Formats: sequence, structure tokens, C-alpha cells
Amino acid sequence: MKRRLWFELKYKWYRLTHWEFWPLWAVYLPCIFYYLWISIKSKSFGFFKAVNPAILHGGMTLEDKNFVNQLLPQKYRAKSFFINGKSNVHEVFKVLEKNNLNYPVILKPNNGCRGRNVELIQKEDQLENYLKSCGNEDLLLEEYIDFPNEIGIFYIKIPNEKKGFISGIVEKKGIEIFGDGKQTLGDLIQYNLRYHQFYPQIFQDSDFNENYIAEKGEIVILSSIGNHSRGATFYDSSHKITSKLEDLFNKICSETEGLYYGRFDVKFNSWEELEKGENFKIIELNGAASEPAFIYDPDNSYFSGVKEIIRHWDFMYQIAKINKQKGHDFTDVEECWDLLKEFNPFYT
Repeated sequence: MKRRLWFELKYKWYRLTHWEFWPLWAVYLPCIFYYLWISIKSKSFGFFKAVNPAILHGGMTLEDKNFVNQLLPQKYRAKSFFINGKSNVHEVFKVLEKNNLNYPVILKPNNGCRGRNVELIQKEDQLENYLKSCGNEDLLLEEYIDFPNEIGIFYIKIPNEKKGFISGIVEKKGIEIFGDGKQTLGDLIQYNLRYHQFYPQIFQDSDFNENYIAEKGEIVILSSIGNHSRGATFYDSSHKITSKLEDLFNKICSETEGLYYGRFDVKFNSWEELEKGENFKIIELNGAASEPAFIYDPDNSYFSGVKEIIRHWDFMYQIAKINKQKGHDFTDVEECWDLLKEFNPFYT
């Protein structure tokens, strides 16, 4: 009992003093003043619509993931299929059979952000339970890409320039536990400052035994989902940006008209193969609402994170300004208000 109480105090202090766990409104609060400034310069709060003309409102919303996926050539992306919110279990089974998809698969909301309700489905009863819990929300069924590495590549292209560039790379690691030969998996999760909050759900509907004692040095991967809100750790791997990698994403974006700014979430086998354009798949593309997620590296300071957000918003302003001159419209005030209510950036 004493151990648990002491740990709870340590856990609350840890979450308070590590800004990567702060609610979104707290992270972005000082950035809002800069957003107001560039909105004044743009003479519109909705300048973001012209950032990515190919995507509704430039991607500054809970965009239709299925639509955005279709913008990318199939050879680059994971197979995905739209599931109407009114579909029943048998209809989803038919989609699996028709497209030769085997478990595991990924299910997630077709309109969502920051890893909300993204689940790895490994068997039929998990699929049934997920469909029951999601209500009538439209979903995206996606093949599971079993490559060992996952990153987010932030790509920016200034209109009128021949090539774009990569502004940063975030490397994502799921929930990994290192055994000590003494404690159970349950204890290693329950008394881990980073993973503590996920303890109740990690062993639910999974094949992991919380009483299993991993050998000293043994690595147990309890979740491979690369979302910060689902326990993943983000690392700044921007030092791995190369000209070959930039050439690859310039090629991809050259085949997608109207895309200038966003983050590509990618799974791949090795860095060497990725640079060659081999053994990789894009699992998601996010537009103007994309975060430069490498800021959440545990070693990065809050002030460096705010600086990067502002730097990327300035790129958005530059892109929108040029595209406006080319005839692309901004989002009007009424639509901006509707988007704010939909996206609700001040959730915790």
C-alpha cells in the first residue's frame, strides 16, 4: 500500500514536470498569439485552406482519412477500406474476405486525430467488440504493416520552388518493457512512470499474461501502435534526414497535386531500404493540422517545442500567401468557427 501511494505521488509529479504529457491547450497556448499575428497578415483566420488545396480546408480539421489516402498512389500506401458506421460485423467480414486481408488489421475512426480509438485487431471477437463500442462512427479498415520501424516525416514544399524538404523526423517506439527476471509484466507496467496509465487496458483482450516474469534483458513489446496518446515514445531523429530521403518524398508528392505541407506516417524495414524507396508503406498522411511530432522527444525542452510549432506555422503562412495569389481561396470566418467546434483543440 505504501509503495502504491508513494508511486502515485511520483507519477503525478512526473506528468506535471514532463511537458510532453501536458494537455494540448497548455502546449499551444503561447503559439496562439503567433497564429493571430499571421492571420492578421493574411487578412484571414482561415489562410490554412490554401496550404494544401488538394485536402478539404488544407487538412486543418478532422479530415476524411479515406479521401486523403486516395490522394496517394496505392504503391506507396497501406491498403485501406472505408467502413460505413452503419455496417454490421458480417459486412466487415465480407470486406476482409473480398480483399484477402488477414488478421491482424488496424481499425480507426475515419475522422480522428492523435491516435483516438486506433486499435490493432488480432481476432474476430476483438473486431466484434470494437464495432459495438464505436457506435455509428465511420471507420477505416487498414492492413497491418509488419515492418519493425515507424516514423513521421514532416514534408514542406514552398510553391514555385522545384523541390520540397523534410523539416524533421519523429521516430516512434511502442510500449516496450525490459525484463529484470524478478517482477511480473503487470508490476513493470503498473509501476512505470511512462506506462502507468495504460496498465488497465494493456492486458485486456490481449494474449499477454500480466503474471509473466520476463528474463533479465528480455524486451517485451506490449504495443506497436505509434501514437503518443497510446503510450508510444517519440524520439527526434531529424539527424537522419538525407538528400536521398528528400528525393523520395519529392517524388511521392510530385504525383499528388495540391499537397505542400504535412506529415507522412511511415512504416519501413530499414533506413537503407527506405532511402532506396524499398520496403516501406505510408500508413497515414496529415495536412495543415499536423504536428512536428519530433518536438515531443523526452530530451526536448518546452521552449524548443513552441519554437518549432511557430516555425512550421510560418511555413504554412508562406505557402498559403503564394497559393492565394494563384487563386486558391481561404476558409471563411463562419467555416473557421465550425472547424474550431469540431476539432476542439482545448481538449485534455
